[in-house]
Amino acid sequence: MSLEKSTGINKKPRTLILGMGNPILSDDGVGLVLAEKLRGRIEGVDVASNPMIDLSLLDDIIGYDVVYMIDAMTTRGGKPGELKRIHEEDSIGTLHLFSSHGMNFFELMKLGRSIGYKMPEIGGIYGVEIGDKVEFNESLSPAVENKLLEIVETICRDITG
Repeated sequence: MSLEKSTGINKKPRTLILGMGNPILSDDGVGLVLAEKLRGRIEGVDVASNPMIDLSLLDDIIGYDVVYMIDAMTTRGGKPGELKRIHEEDSIGTLHLFSSHGMNFFELMKLGRSIGYKMPEIGGIYGVEIGDKVEFNESLSPAVENKLLEIVETICRDITG
């Protein structure tokens, strides 16, 4: 019998918000910026950030029950600053979920399971549209910057239910 059933105590799942992106490629770093803006906003939810999906990302997510990820994305006709909920079948259009310089996030999750790790459930993956122009700059474009508060509020509502 589980502790929860035997004691009547409801254990809150360990939850992580993970921001992804490159901090020197302007809007590509929006996931990192949003993660920092979400830090401390949702009680009991941890926040981490990582510039690349590779095997070291397993260290960030193992031990959590649920993970939410935020990343920049580009899609045909997307408007900068637009927030989209991503599903595995949609991951082709994102920068880090499927990247030439990293691993596919969903493949990383499968790999972790295949080698015996208890991988977290994916609570949600958010893509922030950045358009097709990425440049060297440590600041976000005004179009994306102006949407940050709205995006933070949307993600908070989504996670807290």
